[in-house]
Amino acid sequence: MRSWRDGTSERVQGDLDGLAGAAIDAAQHFLHRTGEFYPFGMVLSSDGEARMLGADPGLGEHPESQVVIDSLYVGILADREALRAVAVAADVRVDGSDAIRVRLEHRHGGPALEILIRYTKRRFRKRMEYRQMTVSDTDRQVWTIQ
Repeated sequence: MRSWRDGTSERVQGDLDGLAGAAIDAAQHFLHRTGEFYPFGMVLSSDGEARMLGADPGLGEHPESQVVIDSLYVGILADREALRAVAVAADVRVDGSDAIRVRLEHRHGGPALEILIRYTKRRFRKRMEYRQMTVSDTDRQVWTIQ
């Protein structure tokens, strides 16, 4: 079975690995603090500076997650010329299970990726139990590669 790393440059791999790690760490931090999180973005600028993004669609304190994700992508698309890589993280339900979903994309190639980490909330111990990460290809939303 081919890996997404086959044919992907080391620079792209490193950028995506770094953004994925930062997004997963942040999502897990939010889950441990509050038990949930609103979607957020992580971007890597052209000069290599990483930063976190949030979005406020202007719909009050509890907007739907997809509306926040759409708002994040509007901002990312407006700034994509100054970016090298992006990640968008969300707290989702997949096949009846809670999961951290991180979608990644790089300006300079490689596949767009979707990482899923299913988790279970342990109420009595106030901790999260994470299952094995899965990685799959997904559709590009920021940069189209010809």
